Amino acid sequence: MATRAWVLFACFALFGAGIVARILLVQLDPQYEAGNAMLPQLRTIEPERGRILSAGGHLLAASVPRFDLHWDPTVIDTKSEETEFLAALPALADACHREFGKRNAAGWRDFLLDAHRNGKSRYVSIARNIEWDRRITVEAFPWIQGKGQNQSGFMFTEKPRRDKPFSPLANRTIGLHRPSGRSVGIEAAYNSALSGRAGERWMRRIHGNYWIPATDDFLRSPEPGLDVRTTLDLRTQDVASDALMAQVNKHEAEWGCAVVMEVKTGNVVAIANLTRDPETGALSESYNHALGSAVEPGSTFKLASLMALLETGQIAPQDTLDTGDGAYRPAKGCSRMTDTSHPQGGYGPLRLEEVFERSSNVGTAMAAQQVFGEDPQAWLDALAEIGIGTKLGVELAGEGQPQCHNSTAERSWSACSLTSMSIGYEVAMTPLQTAAFYNAIAADGRLIRPRFADALLDGNKVVTELPTVILKDRIASRTTLSSLQNMMELVCAPDGHGTAEDIFRHRPYQVAGKTGTARASIPGGGYEGHRASFVGYFPAKRPAFTIAVVIQRPSTAGYYGGVVAAPVFRAIADHLYGTRPALAGDGGGALAITPRLPVSMNGHFATLQALYAELGVPFLVDTTGHGNQSITHVAAKTESHHVTLSARRIAEDTVPDVRGMSLRDALQLLEHRGLRVDIQGRGTVRRQSLAPGTAPIDGQTILLELS
Repeated sequence: MATRAWVLFACFALFGAGIVARILLVQLDPQYEAGNAMLPQLRTIEPERGRILSAGGHLLAASVPRFDLHWDPTVIDTKSEETEFLAALPALADACHREFGKRNAAGWRDFLLDAHRNGKSRYVSIARNIEWDRRITVEAFPWIQGKGQNQSGFMFTEKPRRDKPFSPLANRTIGLHRPSGRSVGIEAAYNSALSGRAGERWMRRIHGNYWIPATDDFLRSPEPGLDVRTTLDLRTQDVASDALMAQVNKHEAEWGCAVVMEVKTGNVVAIANLTRDPETGALSESYNHALGSAVEPGSTFKLASLMALLETGQIAPQDTLDTGDGAYRPAKGCSRMTDTSHPQGGYGPLRLEEVFERSSNVGTAMAAQQVFGEDPQAWLDALAEIGIGTKLGVELAGEGQPQCHNSTAERSWSACSLTSMSIGYEVAMTPLQTAAFYNAIAADGRLIRPRFADALLDGNKVVTELPTVILKDRIASRTTLSSLQNMMELVCAPDGHGTAEDIFRHRPYQVAGKTGTARASIPGGGYEGHRASFVGYFPAKRPAFTIAVVIQRPSTAGYYGGVVAAPVFRAIADHLYGTRPALAGDGGGALAITPRLPVSMNGHFATLQALYAELGVPFLVDTTGHGNQSITHVAAKTESHHVTLSARRIAEDTVPDVRGMSLRDALQLLEHRGLRVDIQGRGTVRRQSLAPGTAPIDGQTILLELS
């Protein structure tokens, strides 16, 4: 009797334990939530994400379908189905071996047969990350062909992957789409259009949180996203990236960026960003510096300074400022600012337009002090009126916050701030904001918001046009704009005195622009290294494109904007001019960077004469204004059918003009006059620190910049 009672007790105890176990299973296993997870549930189906296209229709980003393949062997539940499966198994195993590998045909046969006979798992993994064309192949396998997933048990689960066919071109601007995280770039800016509309489908959970379609039909079909047509031109983007990489590598810089804008529309035709990995030294598009890095612009800000000055009517381009020996202390307690000419005695009196042409810090600061010294708040108000210190409001997230004093009552304002700001310090702008400001000069005063996309498409049909946005109809008077345009042309005029005088020599187009060389600030205060920049537009008389280039902390082969940044501008401009025939309407001819006749440096007459005679190059000697003196040195100019050698007077008691000469000829002349020569760069002499015609001092140092 007691034994029977214990047996009954044990049975009830086991039954109770089973109930508890089932309760725990329901609570802990997500497969059993909502009462019965084996029943289909209505699930949201994400649509196909729209594509991102270049201006010419090239694919920049697209969701490429990838599929995971699983098998549910429990669908084979009748004798006839099993007979059919076993008959097809050898061919099916052989097909799996050919397509997926991993095991031989016999191994696949055993694997599939074991899964069928075991009959417990409804989630047998066959292959992962299958491309679309491979899916088509798999659907033609024996046993699978002609059957839906409910009959064959083989089911594909889509896992879209975002691919960029031309990566890393404009990688950061195109951006990243993170469904569960923070997206960036164009992917984020147009996420709602690209995302489309989700659908609904009955789904069944088969393992953990893995769901498969319960039927082949949708309750509501997902609607794919729209395509975004960007303003990016793939060829120009490629040229900009290559040119930027060449200069960042040559000068071993930390990072660099280049922006190309269409003047009339504000379309960003190309935007390149390169950052050096401090550990490996490799360059990559890891951050959008053009969009997000607000830095002190240095001398490129002088354009805004002169705009504010000229708009007052209190100073004119022809007004003279005495820059003296090239050194100036604006106020007590301020650091002394200097011009590059200071070691050679300075520029002396300069017209305001020459101050800009030569990028004189002293002249710019003196002009700002002369006009706004008594009322510096008017200076800040004038800059605010131009738009300095205000974001552009571009559609891409992450635009850097420009920095500019708003009031002289701020604690950070000092007696030095006016003159410091005038030459591009105590103010910060992103390269894109600087490009937009220069573009406004090219566009006759219209401040245009940079545009990265111009249309949303459904296939080839334009659904929504994204218009050009004019932020300000005119940022300055026509008189001021005309004066600034002329000054920018002087900076780049060949054979002039501008800081970019040699950069565009022998080009069939004219450029209006400004070089910039600023000290690079470091976190916590102070400066380390330099920042080189060049911003401008071309063709000068009929502007079509604005280009801004900034390169951070170049550490070798020079650091001036004309040496480091301007060659990137030139490479991009060469490409645009050579591929867009309409630009020749500027008055230039066809681009011929490599003429049929060799281009020679200026130099020693006898050497060039012998060289041309040896090579059979026709040349003429121009002795105009030289008199009967023997010719020792000449300037060489390559014409269409001959080279003209113009005789040059080289005075024995003054510093000679060695620009355009080879280093060998320049050294011979300079050292003969007792000068010590420092050299930056390689190639032809581009700039010299001692002005031609000044009296040399025995042992004095002259710096030659070569390019």
